[in-house]
Parts: sequence; structure tokens; C-alpha cells
Amino acid sequence: MVDGFWSWSLIAVVPVLLAAMIAGHETGMRLHGRLRAGEDEGVSSDEGFILSGVLGLLALLMGFSFSMALNRLEDRRDLMLSETSAVGYLAMLAEGLPPEQAGALKADLKRYAAARLTAAELPDGPERLKAEQQAADLRAPVAAGVRAVLRQGTSGPHAVALAAAYDTLEDTAVRRQALTQAHLPARVLWLLAAYAVISAAMLGYALAGSRARHRVASTTLYLLIALAFGVILDLDRPRAGAIVVDQTPFEQTVQSLGR
Repeated sequence: MVDGFWSWSLIAVVPVLLAAMIAGHETGMRLHGRLRAGEDEGVSSDEGFILSGVLGLLALLMGFSFSMALNRLEDRRDLMLSETSAVGYLAMLAEGLPPEQAGALKADLKRYAAARLTAAELPDGPERLKAEQQAADLRAPVAAGVRAVLRQGTSGPHAVALAAAYDTLEDTAVRRQALTQAHLPARVLWLLAAYAVISAAMLGYALAGSRARHRVASTTLYLLIALAFGVILDLDRPRAGAIVVDQTPFEQTVQSLGR
């Protein structure tokens, strides 16, 4: 069930968490009514102190989670730009080879880059994993073309640059694929959601003694928390949500290889 958390639709997460927090709020109010029946004292200073600590810790946990997810998004964008640069640089170095070798290497590089672009644009799932494997297989001819140049014994900065460019190409592709499959730990997100519900229950308990129970204000707060939780999940899903890395620079580079 913990691993299945990632199969949930983002559209369903927000209302489910919101409903759970509202239910926790009502449970806290009813619990207060049973434990302190007949009292109407508002929120005491002790309750307010505890409630401030609970909500402050919730905000801190959500802030850390949001920061981690946002950093991963920025890392994915940086790796996409690095791979784009590596593809373009390797294609430029190929121009300095003899015409026959240059044409073969650029053709293999174009097929590989196009496969990488296709994999990057697919949503998370088996099809994306299959596309990434196909792209990895198409990298082998590019490596073979670079090794063929090096086996000829050609010395000088051009050969060194060609080998370094392919090394960067392979390194960024592997790192980018690994980062795409990396997520915030599902158990941490389950714990964060559970803590939000418990916080709502404690807020309901604290507000139950007040004449004005602040249902509208508290529901608005829960909605904001649920939306923030949904944004964290969206940031942490590379191709399954609305916040994704724009592949336009990589697409333009792939198109330029055919010119």
C-alpha cells in the first residue's frame, strides 16, 4: 500500500487529503465534547501553545518536502540542458572527421538523440522504461563510432575532445535517467499526510470550546495544506503532472542534427 501511493491520481490526492483533514477536525471536536462536556472556555493558553507548535512543525515538514521536490525539478532541468549541450558538441566534433565517418556518426547520434527525446516526453510507466532502454541500446552504435576513430590512432586535441564529449553524453544520460526514477520516499509522504490529519484533529479539539468554531477558516486552511501537498507530489513526478521540464532545447538540437 505504501508503494501504491505513487499510482494515485494527483486529482484525487487533494480532495482525499482535504476530506481526511475535515474528518480529523470533526473527530477532534467530538473528542473535546466528550472529555470536557459543559465547558465553554475558548482556546486556553496551553492549548494555543501546543497548537502553535504542531502547526509550526507541519509547516516546517511541508517546507522541507517542497524544497527537496523543487530542487529535484531544477536538477532534472540542468541535466536536460547538459545532455542537450553534449549532443550538440559531439555533433560539432563529428564534422571534423572524414566525410564517411562523420555521416555515420551523425546519423547514429540523431537516432539516439531522437530516442532520448521520445523517452523524456513519455509519462512515467512501463512505456517510458521501455523507451529508455531502446535509447540506451541506440547509444551503442555512437560509442562504436567514437571507438573506431580512436582505434585509428589519431592523436591530438580533436580525438581527446571527441572521447570527452561522448563520456559527457553517456554520463548525463545515465544521471538523468536515474534522477527521473528517483522520488521523495513514499513513507515520508504518508507520514506527512498523516501528520496533517492529526494536526487538523488537534485544531478541532482546541477550537471546540469556542463559541465560534471557525469551520470556514479551518476548512480554508485545510484546503491550502492539501493543495500544497498536491504541488509537492506534482513537482516530484517528472512526467505525470502539470509541472514538467520543458524539452524544447533538446528538441531543437535533435532537429538541427538532420540539417
